[in-house]
Amino acid sequence: MRLRLMMISCALLLAMHCVVAVAQVDSLVVQEDAMMLQEDTVIAKKPSRPPLMTRMMNGVMDFFMGCDTTYVTPQKYNLTAQMELSYWHDYYFLRSSVTHNTMVIQSDPSVILGGYVYYSILGYGAVWNMNDLGIKAGKTNGTSLRQTFVIHTAKFFAEYYTFNSGKGAEIRSVSGINLKGKERAFHGLDSRCNGLNVMYMFNNRHFSWPAAFGANAVQRKSCGSWSVGFQYNHQNISMDAEALPDYLKEEIDSTLLFSHVNYNDYSLSVGYNYNCVLGRNVQFAFSLIPNVGYRRSNITEAQEENHSILNNMSTDLNVRMSLFWNNTRLFNGLIFEAHTYSYRKSKFGLTNTYGTLKYVLGFNFWRKPQPKT
Repeated sequence: MRLRLMMISCALLLAMHCVVAVAQVDSLVVQEDAMMLQEDTVIAKKPSRPPLMTRMMNGVMDFFMGCDTTYVTPQKYNLTAQMELSYWHDYYFLRSSVTHNTMVIQSDPSVILGGYVYYSILGYGAVWNMNDLGIKAGKTNGTSLRQTFVIHTAKFFAEYYTFNSGKGAEIRSVSGINLKGKERAFHGLDSRCNGLNVMYMFNNRHFSWPAAFGANAVQRKSCGSWSVGFQYNHQNISMDAEALPDYLKEEIDSTLLFSHVNYNDYSLSVGYNYNCVLGRNVQFAFSLIPNVGYRRSNITEAQEENHSILNNMSTDLNVRMSLFWNNTRLFNGLIFEAHTYSYRKSKFGLTNTYGTLKYVLGFNFWRKPQPKT
């Protein structure tokens, strides 16, 4: 009897031990299943890698538009529509190296209306001269259409432009001749210009050229940058001396007159650009870029109808200033630009300056996908 009780007790103890062991195994299995389920959940939540084309496009945009966002807020939208109302002036300074006499001609002021359309970093602009409306051909400033193709990026800026100007003009001064109370209108000047301008910004992570003049970024902290660039400019200027007032035909120094100046200018520039942040979304920008280069030119003067081709060094100056308010969606502001080109030879010199003051109003739309933080 005692032996049977002992055997029953041992069997019960063994059974209990088996139950505990099975329970422990079941607990371990449950824990392992829970851990596997948790890992599966984490894996399921991990975002998939973007497609190769998307990664390449993001890399390209970061190369061109990448910046330190504590200094610059980059463009948040794909498209920009911009209206422009501008006031345009042209000046021509003629000088004789023989007699040292001078003549200054100023084109009639032009009121220009038009605008730009940007897709990302690419833009196209077209503006028309409102003064030409209702005026017969040949009597206008010749500025009916000005076109510009631009690329605005954080690293570099490029533009190709073309315009005409000059037909409607006024003679402001002539050495040795009193013009007070006399006829000054002059419709014998015709100027055609086109060119290419490319600049690279050294401090492109902190300084934004688009924020200063493209309106598709916002400067948050004041900053400047040195720049280097290349410029090509083609000037084709004609002068009809027969269109001068009769009294000037008799009294003017003949060495001031020319019939045709045609030159191509290739130059390199080193300049400085600065964006000054005046307040939230408000900035003032300044750019001073002198150019030194090589000019291939041909001039036909009244006295020398077949003058030989000349090669000489060129020195020009480009100045830009702007005042902008931009909250990344809407923007408006003022831009002032002045371009000075100087032509010289042994007996004759011509400096032509183009200056314009623009009011710009625009908005951005089609918001880009923003990275999640």
